[in-house]
Amino acid sequence: MNSTLLRCCLFLVAIIAISSRPRRQEETYVDRFKDIAINEMQRTGIPASIKLAQGLMESMSGRSELAVNANNHFGIKCKSSWTGDKVYHDDDAAGECFRKYGSASDSYMDHSDYL
Repeated sequence: MNSTLLRCCLFLVAIIAISSRPRRQEETYVDRFKDIAINEMQRTGIPASIKLAQGLMESMSGRSELAVNANNHFGIKCKSSWTGDKVYHDDDAAGECFRKYGSASDSYMDHSDYL
């Protein structure tokens, strides 16, 4: 086999290996929420990359208890002005009040408004 053909075959094998690898949770999170983050950037001017980065960190790529059970991707606590749904979760102290959202989109929008 000539060297050009061998390089092409190795290249194809590498492409197949990369495309068939399991996706990292961070990649899946970004793919899932990038459109919401972009819409919020257009609405408020807050960079989508910043929102996604904070959402990734705060929600453990969407796997945290708050993200799963309350659609709270940013760890926003209730505070006295919050009139929406609530969940209680141990954080800095036991049983702290956190905002509960109907959807991840609601969480992203509230995060923008909060900032």
